[in-house]
Amino acid sequence: MNRFAAVLVILSMLSTTTARAQSRTQPPSDAPKSAPSLEPKSEAPAEDPGLDFDLLEPAEAAAAAQVDPELQEALERRRTMLKLHQGLGFALAAGLVTTTVLGQLQFNDSFRGGGDDRTLLGVHRGFAIGTAAVFASVGMLGLLAPDPLEKEEFQWDTITFHKIFMSLATAGMVAQVILGILATDRYGKLSETDLATAHQVVGYTTLGAVSAGVFTLFF
Repeated sequence: MNRFAAVLVILSMLSTTTARAQSRTQPPSDAPKSAPSLEPKSEAPAEDPGLDFDLLEPAEAAAAAQVDPELQEALERRRTMLKLHQGLGFALAAGLVTTTVLGQLQFNDSFRGGGDDRTLLGVHRGFAIGTAAVFASVGMLGLLAPDPLEKEEFQWDTITFHKIFMSLATAGMVAQVILGILATDRYGKLSETDLATAHQVVGYTTLGAVSAGVFTLFF
């Protein structure tokens, strides 16, 4: 009996201790309790302002964003100038052929027994001046045309060969003008024939360089 009474006392003490511990951890009984909601909870994800954008932009906006206005303007200006360069280039070739033919006819008259009446000299000089002016215009259009997409490395392409031939033609044009003035100034002297012959050779060389420069653009 003594043992049984001792067990009852121990159990009573344990239950009292447990009740006190629960009263400390649980809120007061008089605190209002929220009634459980019967409606299903819809958990909406929080909106992240950093992800609020369209993955696919409209075609017009995307195209406008990819175009650099300054680059587009430079390309349009280059295209216009090179079209004029090309058109005047054909006019240059035609004028140079006419000038060379007139020069050859005048050379035959003056130094190959044609009478030396110099009837074609004025016409030849007029075509030479006009051709030189067109040549200068063609060269300036080619040099001043903007090149916003410059090549980083040197390449042997048609444009490179065109520039080489036209550089030779430029040197020939300058030499031809000087030799023509000197030959006219030495009229009736022994050196006139030599200067006129040099003028003729340089003229055909210049015509060949211009022709080669034009034809390189087609290959």
